[in-house]
Amino acid sequence: MSWLGLVLLVLGAYLAYKLVGALLKLLMFVLALVGAYWFLAPHLGWPTVSELVYVLGPDFGGRRIEELVQPGAIAGEVSDRVVDGVIDRILPSQLLPDVEPLPEPAPAPTDGPGPAGADQPMH
Repeated sequence: MSWLGLVLLVLGAYLAYKLVGALLKLLMFVLALVGAYWFLAPHLGWPTVSELVYVLGPDFGGRRIEELVQPGAIAGEVSDRVVDGVIDRILPSQLLPDVEPLPEPAPAPTDGPGPAGADQPMH
């Protein structure tokens, strides 16, 4: 590799570093704008971010972001997308061994008199 290749390699790495830094700064600026709009839009009577995404964003089947983020909706989405028998193909059904019940504890010995006052009725 010649010295010209090394100079181009260092220059390319430096430009890539600068490009990533510029992209991160741009991303943070856009994030700050969206956050400011998120808080100010309801007070100014503008459409909320959720409404903008609903109108201009991807198709979520006629649902809003709030409906997708609810745990019940996520579980419903997952159950709708699961194909019957996939789990059986991945994990073949195996018969589990029978579980034996725990043995009953032995009864307390009744060899002699019980604790003091156990024979006397309570008033």
